[in-house]
Amino acid sequence: MSLSSTQVGVIGENLLVNAVMKASDERISPFTSIADDDGLDVLFFDKETGNSLAIQLKCRTVTTRKRSSDDRGNVTYFQVRKAAFNGARRAYLLAALFNTELTEFVATWFIRMEQLRHVGRDASAKWVIQPSKAQASADRYTPYRCSTSLELAQRIVEVCEAKTQS
Repeated sequence: MSLSSTQVGVIGENLLVNAVMKASDERISPFTSIADDDGLDVLFFDKETGNSLAIQLKCRTVTTRKRSSDDRGNVTYFQVRKAAFNGARRAYLLAALFNTELTEFVATWFIRMEQLRHVGRDASAKWVIQPSKAQASADRYTPYRCSTSLELAQRIVEVCEAKTQS
């Protein structure tokens, strides 16, 4: 029996918040929503600036299949419900690809929600992104890619610090 997408999401959320706390030397503290009816899963609080950052988290453990094959490729499929999308608020999508054992992430993509309409594909009631996990990839999602938890934590800190300056 395999894990449900909800179970994968919960495990992935815990792995990511732990990785971000550790990589930020505990500067970033995560808070989770009791009722995530607004599509936001985690609030990261920066202890130094007092600013916070709202995150919608999407987790996957597999990439899509290659055309006409059962083999997995490098592209990962993520979707965000438009009902949860609010381009006016300062929120981010954190799309994460984990290894199949759900012990570590392969790559994450940290995208400001308002950018989804520019980099994602409009699929009826959803925004779809399909980034490549390949290190050599130069797809439209490459600027949003974080290969390590340290890189992800640094980007979160940068957003919190920029919020103080603006």
